[in-house]
Amino acid sequence: MASFEARIALLASDRESGASEILDELLGVFRDAVAAGVPLLPVARAACRAQPSMASVWNAALEVVASDRPAERLEAFAARVGRAPDALARVAAGYFQADGSGPLRLVTISFSRTVMTVLERIAATRPLRVSCSESRPALEGRRLASRLAAAGIAVTYFSDAAISQALGAADAVVFGADAVAPEWFLNKSGTRMLAAAAGQQGVPVHVVATRDKFVSHAVGARLVMREGAAREIWESPPAGVIVRNPYFESTPLELVTSLITDMGVLGAGLAMDVSDAISREQPPDLIDKL
Repeated sequence: MASFEARIALLASDRESGASEILDELLGVFRDAVAAGVPLLPVARAACRAQPSMASVWNAALEVVASDRPAERLEAFAARVGRAPDALARVAAGYFQADGSGPLRLVTISFSRTVMTVLERIAATRPLRVSCSESRPALEGRRLASRLAAAGIAVTYFSDAAISQALGAADAVVFGADAVAPEWFLNKSGTRMLAAAAGQQGVPVHVVATRDKFVSHAVGARLVMREGAAREIWESPPAGVIVRNPYFESTPLELVTSLITDMGVLGAGLAMDVSDAISREQPPDLIDKL
């Protein structure tokens, strides 16, 4: 069990990877735990506490503890998750191709493997120009900008404070999500401000998320907004200065034009229906165990 605790501690310390990358690592932990015959509930509970804001972590943990045949259920879940990004990218490319063939100008923040996959697929069908921000304090935006440039996609890199200036020339804003709840979605801090600014300027806001990012009502109420160390913002502040470093924030779905998913393009109001369906699959007593 000690080796699994160490691996989960590494997941807990990961401040740069997106939800999809975290999930890949966690599925490996769960597979090894099943193979080793260790008790799965403590491993699943520790995983949820390691990354308490990521819906896919909770959903994977629930899959592991929900069955007396965890290996089969885990592999079925992993297979669905593995197929989802390509399906989502096809949906997104079709959606954005439908509005024209000229250059498409998108704005985004942070780094999301799902968003990157979508952008690469769109770029294969029409010219694409992306504006992104630095995403302090871990500067994940640099990773995104570098990946975009390597893929031959035109990219403009802004400071976090200046990213709203990209909206004047934008066709849409695209966000990833660590979780989609009935009335809000969870993403990197700065999301809400950019979404609100987009709304003021009449720029559509789209959230791209696979089904494993959607949560039931009960899980949504248990998600925790993680904060980073204050020293990442200001290493030695003077006495009397309190430094906050929230990594994530919730953004109301009322600011969202559509949810682009592997299930299709959904109106933001349909998140409630998806959550209701998930709630029927995840009994509250099972969630309480985590």
